[in-house]
Amino acid sequence: MAAISKQTSWEIQKSVVFALFLRELNARFGRFTLGYLWALLEPLFFVLVLSFVRGHFTGAPIAGLPPAVFFASGVIPFILFRNIVISAIAAVDANQGLFNYQRVKSADVFAARLLVESLSIAAVSLLIFPTLRLLKQEFAYNSVLQVLAVLVLLLMFTTGIGLIFTVLGPLWIEAKKVLPLALRPLFFISGLFFPISSIPPGVRAYFLWNPLLHGLELLRGAAFVGYRSTEASWTYLFWCSTLTFAVGLAVYRLYRIRIVSSGSSR
Repeated sequence: MAAISKQTSWEIQKSVVFALFLRELNARFGRFTLGYLWALLEPLFFVLVLSFVRGHFTGAPIAGLPPAVFFASGVIPFILFRNIVISAIAAVDANQGLFNYQRVKSADVFAARLLVESLSIAAVSLLIFPTLRLLKQEFAYNSVLQVLAVLVLLLMFTTGIGLIFTVLGPLWIEAKKVLPLALRPLFFISGLFFPISSIPPGVRAYFLWNPLLHGLELLRGAAFVGYRSTEASWTYLFWCSTLTFAVGLAVYRLYRIRIVSSGSSR
């Protein structure tokens, strides 16, 4: 009889996350008739509506970018942030039965959801921006490396917030109602519809406390030739992302056993 090879910790975790990834993928899209098209429809809807409204009033470029390109480059990364954070709130409660298996950890569930959302948004981006080029929207790509750097920082920030929400979800009974409400103002103050330069100087300093605003501005500047933002700061985004990521890991480390052993506080 052939001996069964012993798996390393990394191989075990990789197998668990991949299995959870397939499970989350089916739960996210498999139940619906349109399936994976739902990942495309939401950002496409926002881009079309915002572009129509802009076109109705003026249709002029926004900070040198066509309106559809400007809105798409803000809506798509914001939807990624929102979906990851919101899904993190219910990650533990929705998978409580799986934690009876010793190898399954709450961080694995969060990692699987992070992968599903990230790959979905990446696929949407690869569809929308080439389509905009085909529709004669004039823009030129800038630096791939800078885009990757901004995306890494934004994912670090999102992961940190997501880990905190993963812990808060089962420990705070009102989390599923309060936290989504707390996120809604970010939709209007994170630069999805406007560049930093259009914010009145008297209130601009308050808006600049928002790391997502810096991230979206830097992402547009890295992705498209001619887009410049003198207000957005790489340093500020780096430190916000690093500290948030570290806090998220620390909070998860402290409460990782409690959130699965005690279950939901309800």
